[in-house]
Order: sequence, then structure tokens, then C-alpha cells
Amino acid sequence: MQVMPAQILAGTTGLATVDGTITEPAILARIHPRLPHPQEPSLLMIDWVKLRCNARWVAAEQSWRIHGLGSLTPEQTLAEAGITVDWSSCPEPLRDAPSLNALAMPLAKLHGNGRLVMVRHRLAGYDLTKELLGAGAVWDKERELFWTYVADVLDKNGDIRPGVLWPEDAIAAAYQVRTLSSVLEPIAPLARHLSAALHINDIPGDQIRSIAPAGLPVTGREPYDYQKAGALAVAAGRSCLFDEPGLGKSLQALLAVRMRDARRTIIVCPPLLTTNWAREADMTGFGSVAVFRAGRKEPTLPDEGVVIIADSMLAARPATADRLRAWAPDEMIVDEAHRLKTIGSKRSEAVLNVATRVRNAPIALTGTPIFAAPHELVPVLELTRMLAPVFGGRGPFLEDFCTQDRFNGWHARKSALPRLKALLEHYVWVRRRKREALPQLPLKQRTNLPLDVQLTGYRKAHKDVIARVQSWVTWFRNENGRDPEKPEIEEYAKTASFEIVSQLRRAAGLAKIDAAKELIQAHVDATGSEESGGVRRWNRPLIVWTHHLDVAAALLDALPQAEAIIGSTSDAGRDSIVDRFQDGQIPVLVAAITKAGVGLTLTRSSDSIFVETDWTPALIVQAEDRTNRIGATQASSYTTLVALGTLDEAVQRVLARKSKVLAALGDNDSVNTMPEEDMVGLMEIAIMVIEEAIRTPVRT
Repeated sequence: MQVMPAQILAGTTGLATVDGTITEPAILARIHPRLPHPQEPSLLMIDWVKLRCNARWVAAEQSWRIHGLGSLTPEQTLAEAGITVDWSSCPEPLRDAPSLNALAMPLAKLHGNGRLVMVRHRLAGYDLTKELLGAGAVWDKERELFWTYVADVLDKNGDIRPGVLWPEDAIAAAYQVRTLSSVLEPIAPLARHLSAALHINDIPGDQIRSIAPAGLPVTGREPYDYQKAGALAVAAGRSCLFDEPGLGKSLQALLAVRMRDARRTIIVCPPLLTTNWAREADMTGFGSVAVFRAGRKEPTLPDEGVVIIADSMLAARPATADRLRAWAPDEMIVDEAHRLKTIGSKRSEAVLNVATRVRNAPIALTGTPIFAAPHELVPVLELTRMLAPVFGGRGPFLEDFCTQDRFNGWHARKSALPRLKALLEHYVWVRRRKREALPQLPLKQRTNLPLDVQLTGYRKAHKDVIARVQSWVTWFRNENGRDPEKPEIEEYAKTASFEIVSQLRRAAGLAKIDAAKELIQAHVDATGSEESGGVRRWNRPLIVWTHHLDVAAALLDALPQAEAIIGSTSDAGRDSIVDRFQDGQIPVLVAAITKAGVGLTLTRSSDSIFVETDWTPALIVQAEDRTNRIGATQASSYTTLVALGTLDEAVQRVLARKSKVLAALGDNDSVNTMPEEDMVGLMEIAIMVIEEAIRTPVRT
């Protein structure tokens, strides 16, 4: 129960003293809790302090510690409440304050990263300060301060936001980011044209040289015409590369970086794609490539070249992020940039802080522009330096294109979405759809995607297989007094190859589940759906091919929207699934190569992911041809996931060798292959494992 202090003067409701510091002042108030507020008789003082103030009860001092009054004139607010203020005992730091009102206005400080401003609410309080800062401010509960994007020092009209004590360096930085465009005005119309172009045949050479003085880079791969246009648009400053999946955004980004003659480039990507990006950079003609890998010593940063790091590692290692900032890169590519969608998240903040030290506007790659939730575009637009000059900053963007619910969640302002799309098209992105590029694409696009996956489960399976083979090796040595030689190894492989290979293939498939889930969900989000007549139809449904039942089951557990045609699927169930898939009602179909790879028509899809594959080209071609049949209206893309450090790599080598043989015979897409070749492939892989077991010391 609150104690009534005797020193409260008659005719007043309470007595207050001043405490704290200049940056975090506080008022210690002792009040008559049951007296009415002098200006609002229906409001008791106890309710006033609880509802109108940022306050907490301090039992040891028998007083309320008030950190905010919701006013820029606290002297008047306290006087109206009937509270007398005693300055006589205020701490040393506050004695030079001319008045209580001088401690009210929120106090700002530019952070060392140059992109954020820290704001203490002081006696103005939380709610009033949040209102003064606008929609883009984020509350840091741990540090008890607001973070706001530096551009939001200015309001939508470009004027300094009133009611906050802004430092001069923050004001200068705000004006700079508001006026600094990544697209130079003389080439803005050309960049706008290129952002949706499918070729550069109509672009004069002198205009191309205005973007790429040395012309288009020569690499080991010839880009499609639409990729040349996209790379030029990005090099011109349209740094949001939002092409649909399957159009080769990574090559376009790397070409753009080369056009700008970068010495140092950082590539930030999901953890599972670091090796793939290293290979892409190497094939595109970059020199030294350094990759940060989990569990390994950090690489030396090259004087010139490319550094590749996972976004999660950047978030987890502040010292590494500081090291990359100090490296002073010229360019930055952020793959799967929609992963930065949460404002203020550890991952987005880590990437954005490094990006502030990059000379040119960083390049964001995603096939998922996130129209359904425009607020998720904010970090990507800040990354690419489009947020302030095009939209006025974080606050103006959120106010224009979003609404906020009572739980502080953001939702799309649907009436504003056409305007948002128009601004993105006119000023910001490069975006082409797969159907637009269709005439340039081959009927079949095959891609191997190497993945850096967690290998704990695979290593256990590998250890078990090696131990089983070593049991046979030990028996052979005891019987013959020597190691087995090639004829004996081949004889053993004939009987044991299927069991050896199957266990490792299954383990490799399971190791890819998390990566597959992420890639599949990204495809579904990027390609979207439409509703008609109460039925939702998916624009580009995806087929996910598997071999083992437990791999398919794990995918189905991870993807509740998926359906499956696997060994346990009845004929009637299969026919129903095929019909609904062809009607666009199923976004993801998990299909067993041996169950769904023959006879079915699945031409609604033009995109397939092989989570598991086979060493027999015929089976792969048969599965591919489910989407590439009479009735197909699009070129088909097939992505094979290859788990690095697993049997997948050996299977791909066998497939590559067989495909070369078939190509030499002019039959690379034929389903007719020699049965004995299938057995040779299986044995070839098994012999690799057996020979490894012979070389491995037996554990005792």
C-alpha cells in the first residue's frame, strides 16, 4: 500500500524531485493516489500516473519513478496535475539544466555506422517520441531507446522533423541519403528501358559504353540477350535485380560488377550456397575468391578479388563484419535478399551495416518482391540505396504503403499497391518474367546446385558403411593373408553394391531436406498464385523429385502445402493429384522417380528440383519429360541438388560420363540405354566406397 508522504503540501496532489542524467532524466513523484486530477476530476491521480506516464513504483523510495510525461512542457503538465517540483536535491549532472522543460525534448545521436540514429525519449516519454519519429522508428527494449533510419530525420517533405534535438551530423547525413541516387540522371532513361528489356539490339554502342566503358565482359559463359540487358541495367544503378526464378540472376549480377571494374566484391548469400557462388565467381572471370566457412579458420582477405560469406555468419560474428567493413569493398551482392525482410533483425542489421562501407550501391537478388507485405521491402530498399531518394525514407514508405494494427504488425495498404508497383518499375528494379524470356531459353535448362549442408547424419551413415565393408576386408585378410585386389573387390561389389550405395544415397537425401525446404518455399513465394471462382491456382507449380520414401516423407512434413505421388499412392489417388496439379491447385508435388517418372503428364509445371537423382540417365530423362511433353507451353528448368561431401558428387560424375557417351551416340535425351551400363554405374560407385574402406584404418 502506498504511504502518504507528510511533506506533500496542502492543496496539492503530490511532490516531485528530479533525478537521472541529461540523457535519461527522471521524476520521483509522491502523490495522493485517491485524489482526483485537478483538470480531470473523473481521473484519480493513481490512474493518471499509471495511464498517462511512463512510470514504475519504487517501493524502497515510496515514490513513482516517471521517465516520460507525454509532453514537451513537463513543468506545465506537472503543474496542471497539482504536483510541486523540488529542484533542491537534484543530482549534479542536472543542476545546470535551465528548467524541467529543457529535459523534455527527445535527444538524438548519430550511430557510428552512419545509417541509424539513436533517440532517447527523455521526459517526452515513449508514446510522444514514437509519434514524433514517425512510423519507421524501432524500439530497443534492452537499451531503452529508439532506432530510426537516418533519412527519417527529415519528414516526407524534406523538412527536419520537429520536436527532437537532432545533431548536425545526423541532419547532414539525412540530406545526403535523400539526395544521393544510385542511378545517375544522364543515364536514368536508358537504365529504365533496360530494366524491362529482353535484348540490347536497339541500344547504340555509345550508350552501352556510357554504362560499361570497356563493353560487355567476356567470360566462359555466353549470357542470353535478356541477361545482357539486365546486367547493364544493374551496372547503371538499378540495383534491385528481381527477375523471376530460373532466369540466371547470379550471372547478371557478376557481369554488372565486372562492368563497374570492381577491385573488391563481397557476396552475401544463404549458408547452403557459398560454394555455388564461389564456382559462379570463378566461372565469370574473377581472380582470387575467398570463402568464409563455418568451423574453419577465416580466410585472408585478398587485395583484389571476391569474398563470400553466409548472411547468418555475418550476423553471428560482429568482429568478422567489422573486418569486412574495414576491407572497404567496391561492390556487394546480396543473394536471396528477401531473407532480410524483418526491420531491425540481427541478420538485416549486420548486412546493412557492412553495406554502408561499400562504394557502389549494393545489388540485391530475389525472385520474391514481397508485394503482399510491403514493409518487408524496407531493408532491401535501404540496402540498395533506393529507400530514401525514391520513397523519402523508412517512415514515409511505411505510412504510404502500409497500415499498422494494434499489435504493431504491418499490413499492406491495398489501395496504394498499384502506386508502389509503378514506383518500383519506374525507378527501382530490374524484373523480367520467365514467359517473357521464353523464346531465348532452351527447351531444357539443367543446373547442378552444389549445397553446403549439415553432414552429421551422413557421416554416421558413412561410418556404418565403412565399418561393414571393413568387416569383409578383415575376413579377406584373415583368409588370404593380403588385401583384396581389383578382381576380388569387383566380385564383392556385385553382391554388396546396392546395399552400400543405397544407405549413403538415403543419408545424402536426408541431409538436403532443410536446404530443399528453403529453396522450395522461395520458389512458391516468388511465383505466387491467383484466386478465381473461389479456387486458388498456382502460377508455376513445382515438381520435387525423390527416390527414397523417408526423404519424400521428410519433405512432406516440412511442406504442409505439398502433395505426393510416391510408392504408397493408389492409382485413383495418383489420377486425382495429377488432375488437380494440371489445374494449378497444387503448389508443390513431391514425386518418386520410380513411381511418377513414367507415363504421367505434368505439363502445368516448367520447374523441377531433383532432391535425389539416379546414376541412370534414362530415369532422369523420363522424369524430366513429365513436364516437357506435348501440351507444354514453356521451356523447362531442372535443378539437381548436390550435397557437397556426400555420395552425390560421385553419382554426378558417373552421370556426366554416361551423358557424354550418349551424346556422342546422338542420343543424349534417349530413354533407351544399356541395362548393363546401369549395373556398371552402381558398381563403380560401390567400388569407390570399398577402396576408401580399405585405405581407412580399422577402429579397434
